[in-house]
Amino acid sequence: MGRLVMLMSSSLLAAAVLSGCGGGSQPPAQSAAPLTPLPVVTSTAPAPGSEIVISNMSYTVPPSVKPGQQLTIVNKDSANHTVTADENNLFDVRISGGGGTETLTAPTTPGTYPFHCKYHASMNGVLAVA
Repeated sequence: MGRLVMLMSSSLLAAAVLSGCGGGSQPPAQSAAPLTPLPVVTSTAPAPGSEIVISNMSYTVPPSVKPGQQLTIVNKDSANHTVTADENNLFDVRISGGGGTETLTAPTTPGTYPFHCKYHASMNGVLAVA
């Protein structure tokens, strides 16, 4: 009986080896080229037109922004500044000096929105929402 089990095991093993080696009637499978992973692209830079920069006691503002768009305000001056709407208290954001950043959500109604710095009367700008 032990010899019968060994003989059956040998037969099964031989059949498995033959079928794995292409001993059947099907052609061997084509090997696919190895897949190359796509690079992951990340960016920490804000999207164009999404940043207000304060530098040398003045604002650099995008030509226009979309209603409700998120804007990053970057203060490159050493002094603290604000971006404060001239009318209706629509926005009032304080930005720390020395590289501080804050976020401003543009108004949802298209139009032009003059703003100023509460701390420096000579600093003015206009946010155009279109």
